[in-house]
Amino acid sequence: MRQIIIFGSLIFLFATKLNAQQLANSSHIAETRAIWNPAFTAVGNDMIFDGFFRMQWLGFKGAPITGFASFQYPLLKYNMSGGAILHFDQTGPVSKVGVQLNYSYKLKEVLSRYGQLSLGVSADFQQYSFNGAGEIFNDENDGLILGGRSGAFFPSVGGGFFYTSNVREYKGNTFFVGAAMSQIYTTEVLVNDFDQVRQSHIHFNVGGRFYNYDSYFEPMITANIVNPDIIDVLYGLKFEKQNAFWAGAGFSSASMVAVQGGVILDDFGDRYSKLKIGILASYGVGGTLSRAGAGTELYIGYYFDKK
Repeated sequence: MRQIIIFGSLIFLFATKLNAQQLANSSHIAETRAIWNPAFTAVGNDMIFDGFFRMQWLGFKGAPITGFASFQYPLLKYNMSGGAILHFDQTGPVSKVGVQLNYSYKLKEVLSRYGQLSLGVSADFQQYSFNGAGEIFNDENDGLILGGRSGAFFPSVGGGFFYTSNVREYKGNTFFVGAAMSQIYTTEVLVNDFDQVRQSHIHFNVGGRFYNYDSYFEPMITANIVNPDIIDVLYGLKFEKQNAFWAGAGFSSASMVAVQGGVILDDFGDRYSKLKIGILASYGVGGTLSRAGAGTELYIGYYFDKK
């Protein structure tokens, strides 16, 4: 716990410069990590069908909207897993729709008896679209705006790792850490002959689980970085009671506070399955963000134990 607090404090001190990012920001809802880190694909024994939807700055025209639907499958016999994610993201005149394919290989008994190191790679195929119609701009001769509607298709490659000191759930205190880089390689994205340069994005995640019988507390820190500047840092604390419910609170260095909660329906359709349904509400406490309005996120996931 002390190492987590120290690391979080250092990140917070350096998170002083905010720039625009090209990929959707990550979430305080931990179950969504596979879209940002392919090594988190089906980390345990569960086959997963899940979906996520987020609306930011409600009431603000052109505010970001993000969503995905994913399938994750663990190949337990071969210590590997794979997944596919359909995703979309829209901010103002810019929208992206695509499919991401994830693969992860799991190394067992790393550093501890139940430790696991997952190494993942991803291939993302996106359609990038720009629609300048109806947008307000200062330069009437801006070639990008005057082009109206335009689009481009581009693939990209990413990779990452995820380590957990105890891959078994509810069997002992756990430390975990992961990092991934998206858009390590990508092709040109030409919109009206303008190259939309794609930057590499880094996703870093560290935390732990501290158990008490059939429940646990999970402090977690997530950093979203576009080289060389830290874009945002998320701090979260979650409490979960096994097969019943969870609740949590969080804060980001972009001056956003969040609360979340959800229910877990055990034996849903089968004795080895469960359904998770959760919602998160966020609000900006900074001067500009507080006027932009609240945000909301919805998560639903069906988990089936393949063990």
